[in-house]
Amino acid sequence: MIGRLKNRTSSFLKSASKNKKLSTYAFFIFISFSFWFLSMLSKQHETSLKVPLTYSNFPADKLVLFPVTDFVEVRVKAPGFSILFYNMFNFSKLVLNIDNANTKPNKNGIEVFWIMNSKRQAVIEIISTSMELLDVSPERLSIFVNDKAKKKVAIKLNQSISLKPEMWLAKPIILIPDSIMIYGEKQILDTIEFIDTEELLLNEVSEKKSSNVSLIIPEQVQSKLINIEVVIEVESFVEQLIEYKVQVNNLKKGYTIKLFPDLVQVTLRAPKDKYSMLQTDFLKLNVDASLISSENSTLDVEVESLPSFVQLQRVYPSKLEFLLIRE
Repeated sequence: MIGRLKNRTSSFLKSASKNKKLSTYAFFIFISFSFWFLSMLSKQHETSLKVPLTYSNFPADKLVLFPVTDFVEVRVKAPGFSILFYNMFNFSKLVLNIDNANTKPNKNGIEVFWIMNSKRQAVIEIISTSMELLDVSPERLSIFVNDKAKKKVAIKLNQSISLKPEMWLAKPIILIPDSIMIYGEKQILDTIEFIDTEELLLNEVSEKKSSNVSLIIPEQVQSKLINIEVVIEVESFVEQLIEYKVQVNNLKKGYTIKLFPDLVQVTLRAPKDKYSMLQTDFLKLNVDASLISSENSTLDVEVESLPSFVQLQRVYPSKLEFLLIRE
């Protein structure tokens, strides 16, 4: 049918181009239609228009029980030009802020609603002040929500951080916060043990840094937080090699023991302001003679009294040979 209409129209235009009378007749028909169309557009019309909706500040801990409407219908009286312009070129949306909505508890959860008569001015600004707004439907727009399941999980920092030479972390990296509450369906939350961050990439860090890092929230899960603060504190350190004599613990009576070697080299790192402590005999190294057996030809060197601000880099050798002598 459409093909037949196209053929007839094409045939008519070809005939009109060849026949001057027919061409003149077609021209006047077009002019008459144009005047009629412009006349209709200039008159007042009463019609219904759809105004699209968007919702803002929807709480992450709430679950929508039923599908929400994405438009309201407005009855207007306006010139045809205004109606045509709105349908063709107006893409504005009416924003409904959840924070400013009315709420009412019910047996299924909470009803969040707006009395649309209070939104008349906002609707007029969208459709055009040249239109007379007659009615907004529905008069009361509602969303029914309920509490989602929730779970507190740790945040796992995804980082690639390098420090300048002779710098180290003054304390463990701080995440603010180090855990968050996530919301969703229980069966989905049960599969999540932690939340990753986007990669934090820092090179040659030499001073305290504070950075904002985005969280990677899985699909079908919501959180009230979208990023966290990462605090990194660094300080300079010194490194020193010290020799210590190894003590023997738990040696049976009637025996003596000789260690090979009896002096062990220990490499330590400490903050510069604690360097003087490295000059003191604060560290204790020992071996446990109760572990001697026919299967053991060496004893492990154990380090004691290591302060929290000192890092043990190396003990050499870490295993000692021994000679057990009966007295």
